[in-house]
Amino acid sequence: MMKRYLYICFVLLTALYINACKKEVKSTNICLHDSSIDYMKRWAILTTQTDVFETNGAVKSRTVIHPNGFFQINSDFTYNLFSDDAPVNGKWNINKTCDFVLNPNTAKERRFLVITLSDDSLTLRQTSGLTSVTQRYAAFKCPSLASLEFRWDNAFTLRAPYSTDTVFKAMRSKQPGYFKLNADASYNLILGAFNGVPAPPPATGTWGIAQPGCLLVLDKNKTDERSYEVQKLTADSLVIWRKDTVIKQNFLQHFFKHK
Repeated sequence: MMKRYLYICFVLLTALYINACKKEVKSTNICLHDSSIDYMKRWAILTTQTDVFETNGAVKSRTVIHPNGFFQINSDFTYNLFSDDAPVNGKWNINKTCDFVLNPNTAKERRFLVITLSDDSLTLRQTSGLTSVTQRYAAFKCPSLASLEFRWDNAFTLRAPYSTDTVFKAMRSKQPGYFKLNADASYNLILGAFNGVPAPPPATGTWGIAQPGCLLVLDKNKTDERSYEVQKLTADSLVIWRKDTVIKQNFLQHFFKHK
């Protein structure tokens, strides 16, 4: 009788141990409902990784790209995505299964698992069938004046016309010239001849960083004031984006730091 009692206790303890282990490895996904980390802010895009799997779970192919731009999660349950040649806006929420959902209850709904979250990093993953897309972000850092005070040589510009609900295919152009941001808050814009059109006269004015949004602003409070979203800034490159509501075109301008 004692042996049978000890056997039953052993089985129960084993079952409890196994069940406890299962609970520990049940899920590594993060539920933003319970997050104490401020994720409702601007995140700079680092990489987008696409994995295609075989039916047995083996990776069939993997591609990694490094888009420009940022993903802004707003506290009013809206979001802004500035990537490549046009912005995307919409709404977000967190559903009952802790998915982070963009454009909920619409034809454009997309659900993501939150894989990692810290004060300075965010990783989201979307899975559809045998394809998984993992998007990695870093906390966006507003550029300082000193980080922009250089001569930036034109690389190329993507110009995309838009209408009320459509952004058309971007047109790529490469005009010689440069954009110089000076330490005394002045700028110089020098452009060369382009497509048979003579070079425009050199332009100069004032520049600065405006809040909110870390916008690069030229000629503030003047009739020709222009604001740019700084999509990407590295040690040797700069990408800025501007919407021209008069001619209804988006401009994504790429520069290289002058050497």
